[in-house]
Amino acid sequence: MQWLVFALLVVGSSVASFVARERRFRRRWQNVELPAITVGRGAYREGPASGAMMPSAPLALRIAALSCLVYGRGVTTALVTTALFLAGVPLRAVAETTLHGLLGYLAGGYGFGALAAIVLAALALGAGNDLLLRNHRHAFRRTRNIALASLALHGFVWANITFDGHIVASSARDVAASLAHARVIAAAAFGHAALMLALAYAYRAQLSALTPAERRLEL
Repeated sequence: MQWLVFALLVVGSSVASFVARERRFRRRWQNVELPAITVGRGAYREGPASGAMMPSAPLALRIAALSCLVYGRGVTTALVTTALFLAGVPLRAVAETTLHGLLGYLAGGYGFGALAAIVLAALALGAGNDLLLRNHRHAFRRTRNIALASLALHGFVWANITFDGHIVASSARDVAASLAHARVIAAAAFGHAALMLALAYAYRAQLSALTPAERRLEL
């Protein structure tokens, strides 16, 4: 039951935030020209035609933005839930899984993995916002950099746990369950980062495109 409430809270708040931001920033995408298309037939009639504008952000980027919001809010909500559990609120199911994941990342990431994963989750929220805002100067670069950092961290943690290179701080503590949790989390986060990186490059032109007004200012 706790996990159901947790999932509904994370997904519900992420969707609400996504809808509000997508509507607010849709105009920035509607000012981006679609690629030129070839019109006419024949040697002297065929030619490129442009001028049509995008109706909104591409569907793949909207899904990616939503996934970033869910990812970031999932981590932050889990941390808040754990803090409440430690303060005495009966939220054991979510808190235990979170604590296992944190301990696994500490062991699998040589002590810094947990903190780095929390920072990257916060940055993922910003990446989702960047994709919807479509700031032509920063959207692609920030999304790419966050995805690369996430690939490096989660890939390292997964490989470190998988090939038994982790550090166990105390032989009296059995960290097997924590490492198992961290391995699953690292694999999922690595896959998400790989998808983000692929989409950033696939839509680099649209993310970096100047609107007609911005093009005139550049001139």
